[in-house]
Amino acid sequence: MEVLHDEVVSHILQFLSVSDRKEAALVSRKWYNASLHPQLQKDVIVKCQPPNQNCLPPTGLVQRKLTHLALGDWETNAMTEEQLVDLLSQCPNLVELDISRCNALFLSGKLLESEKDRNYLREVLSNVRELKLGCLRHMTDVTFLRLVYTMENLEKISLTSANMIFGSGMYDVNGSSSAMLNFSTFLKYVKEKASQLKKIDLSRTSVHDKALAALARTDGLLLDELVLQSCVELSDKGIKTLVTHQRSLQLLDLSGCKELGASKAFFANFTNLPKLHSLILRKCPKVGQCDIHSLVDISSLRNVDMGEALNLFDKDLIKGLCGPSQKLRSVSLPFCPDLNDMFVVSLCESNPNLTHLDLSSCLKLTDSSLHAITRNLTSLRSLRLAYCRGISDLGMLGYVPEHGLALHHVFDHDHEGCPCTRERESKIFRKPTGIIEQHNHCISKAHTKVENGEELHMLSNLTSLQILDLSYCPRITDFSIARAVNFRELRSLSLNSLPKMSDAAMKTVAQQNPSLETVSVRSNASITDVSVLELVSKCPRLASLDVSQCDGLTDKCLDSLITKAKRLRHLDISFCGNISQEKVAVLEQRLPNVKVIFRPYVY
Repeated sequence: MEVLHDEVVSHILQFLSVSDRKEAALVSRKWYNASLHPQLQKDVIVKCQPPNQNCLPPTGLVQRKLTHLALGDWETNAMTEEQLVDLLSQCPNLVELDISRCNALFLSGKLLESEKDRNYLREVLSNVRELKLGCLRHMTDVTFLRLVYTMENLEKISLTSANMIFGSGMYDVNGSSSAMLNFSTFLKYVKEKASQLKKIDLSRTSVHDKALAALARTDGLLLDELVLQSCVELSDKGIKTLVTHQRSLQLLDLSGCKELGASKAFFANFTNLPKLHSLILRKCPKVGQCDIHSLVDISSLRNVDMGEALNLFDKDLIKGLCGPSQKLRSVSLPFCPDLNDMFVVSLCESNPNLTHLDLSSCLKLTDSSLHAITRNLTSLRSLRLAYCRGISDLGMLGYVPEHGLALHHVFDHDHEGCPCTRERESKIFRKPTGIIEQHNHCISKAHTKVENGEELHMLSNLTSLQILDLSYCPRITDFSIARAVNFRELRSLSLNSLPKMSDAAMKTVAQQNPSLETVSVRSNASITDVSVLELVSKCPRLASLDVSQCDGLTDKCLDSLITKAKRLRHLDISFCGNISQEKVAVLEQRLPNVKVIFRPYVY
């Protein structure tokens, strides 16, 4: 590889993930230079921290040829307007700029006051396509226009949680206000740039139906993406007007709009969007009462999120999401208590190319659902099944009993592994031992088949999996975790509150999943210092670790982190009673780049 030209190495690095490219860039100076190719910076966002001195480092940003820059929250150590101009002047390749929550820059109202600075930045920032201005309390019409007009080629703009004035005509102003940000000013800008704007984000603002209608009817405006999260003033009427005039929409995010879904034909509106591929309706409680069958008519639909909605039943979802012509890639239905195995089985059989599936807190799901997932969804990259208490080792190991169906067992009265279990058998309150014994017999058979090397559709058959969440599934034991959690590309793993998991399983998990970057094993009493040592030893990319409420940990685990966890950036050790504050202070001193969360007591 050392004899290859930088361009050849850069081309090879394009086929790696961001994490793998970061690893490859550490091999040699030649590989590092190759990793700085602009083509490889498109999915790299650099979060720049506030400067500690008046001067900014001039060389690093130019060398990296940054395309994405997020300044973060600079409230406590704010930079001046002049420093911001100097910083941006060093980024001629910038494509995305995020100055959300940088309120101090807008407090004086003098941002980009100099026409000379504006003209200079207009040339430097000509490549910027996306601007994020979220959570800015002090932005006004004047500062907003100064900023956006320095980026003449903007295609995406975000004003999440901005203090924007909506309302009747009495709030509209003809000129630019130096005291507030008016929707009329934003609308005027949209009309001027209608031909090039493709995405608008007005989440968590007071936008209402009339304002949305005015935006949707703008001449020449053909949006690809519109995000309106938690816009509580919107109703079905406003959405109907939107989809009538913006038929080119590809992504529509209406999460948290609690008034949507009042009319039964609500989903029929989206059939007017022939290019719609992503529909997000998380936390819209009324959508479960609408006619979901209409979704089957949207042949372009690929991503669906209707989590935290009541009255979503299997028969309706099967008709809406499991049609013969649908090719879904991502389905998120967490916190939908009425879902059963019937829908999951039908979904997996009709959409075998799913890559993301979230069924967290669907309490009625059993091993049959997991069997359908492991048999059909071989391309799955993200799987979340937290709080699916009916899932056991049978699902993890892919074992189906002789009669062909997984047991639809109910363990509501089985307190095994629960601290409230009675020490003595009660003669009055007896456990339903029949179903439990039958289940344990199947578990024994599954163990035997695995030990004999018989081929089963285990969870590990999902070879492309990168994100896995099995938290709060109390029927999962060490045996299935050690055998089924085996993925070479797994990045994120959550195994919180599993009473039957111990150090033995965690040691195997650490050995079999070397690419882990984020691990959460919160509230596991059986986890000790051994598990932490294995994780930091066998998972060199570990960047985030949550071991809060693990009473088996002591100060020794912090010693392991100090010596081995060189890339750790986030650590949560709250409510670990055997860890001392003195040792935590030593860790913070030795690893200054690690954000440590340590709450020893409940305040």
